Amino acid sequence: MKRVQYFAVAVGMLLLLSGVLVNASALRKQPTVITFDAPTSAVSHNDVVTFTGTLTNSNTGEGLRDKSVFIYKEGPMAPILIAEALTGIGGAFSTTWKATMDMNRDTPVTVFAQFDGDDTAMPSRTGKTSFRIALTPINLEITTDGNKNRYFIGKMALFSVAFHDGKGNFVDPGVIKATYDGSFISLNRVDMGRYTFETPKLVKFEQHQFGVFVEKFGYTSIQKSLTITVFGAEITKPVKVTASKVGDDIRIRVKNHPLSPGDVYTFMGQFLGASPLGGSSSSWQFSIDPTGSFTFKSVEKSLPSGKFTSFKVKTDGAPTKLLWKALDLHGKELASGATTVRAMRTK
Repeated sequence: MKRVQYFAVAVGMLLLLSGVLVNASALRKQPTVITFDAPTSAVSHNDVVTFTGTLTNSNTGEGLRDKSVFIYKEGPMAPILIAEALTGIGGAFSTTWKATMDMNRDTPVTVFAQFDGDDTAMPSRTGKTSFRIALTPINLEITTDGNKNRYFIGKMALFSVAFHDGKGNFVDPGVIKATYDGSFISLNRVDMGRYTFETPKLVKFEQHQFGVFVEKFGYTSIQKSLTITVFGAEITKPVKVTASKVGDDIRIRVKNHPLSPGDVYTFMGQFLGASPLGGSSSSWQFSIDPTGSFTFKSVEKSLPSGKFTSFKVKTDGAPTKLLWKALDLHGKELASGATTVRAMRTK
């Protein structure tokens, strides 16, 4: 019986001594405090962000070396580990993280640093710091050869396009949409972030607009346009007209020059010494005004480049010349002239 009592006392003393030792070990752990420096202003997508700070004994201020510190980003469900570091002399630490966006828009980020504690030091955590990952503006520049915005008929305009981030770095956009006079075109890539487009020969007195829209992940979208004006003497007539007489009929043949866009919308004529009585042509409407001038208006919107169309007009005399004009949809004159009416041989 006494042996049992001695054994129980011995076990009780052992447990008590063990508890004292555990409590003493816990009391020997150093209290800690962690400081943390993070960006306070916006950073860009794919920027390398540096986090720095120190881990110290909160009672003595002594730095704690060789301790693992973790950097977390607030997530939708729970904090996400994005970086870690090992403390060095004075308890200082430094680590980096590549700032990335999940969607192409400004993204708020909230971060904090944490020391999980170990056998000799107690855990601690910093407060939360917030900053933004912001879209980087794309600088879009459009220029012409010689920075001209006026060109002579018969010339070609060369547009140069450059995309850069404002820091001297050229950038290739993810999406490029370019238009010339409202139609989509392809650009010629010269180098990183640099493109060109050369127009066809400029054949009319008019304005042409060149526009570009670009977008890229991590960057803002942007669009710009540039307008040029064409002027000067024509080097070739965009419309060729011939006229011939067969009996009482005058047959007028109109051809768009290969350099001309397909946009003869209205053909107007007046005979010297005679007046038209009526006219006909497939896909064109005919009318006569009180001055004796006649007009054909296209109902098919255009005369394709390099193609012919023929008009048939009856007259009340024997005209020798046809005065004519060709106009586009907006009433701008494409070409004009005086065409001799020649008699056609008939069998």
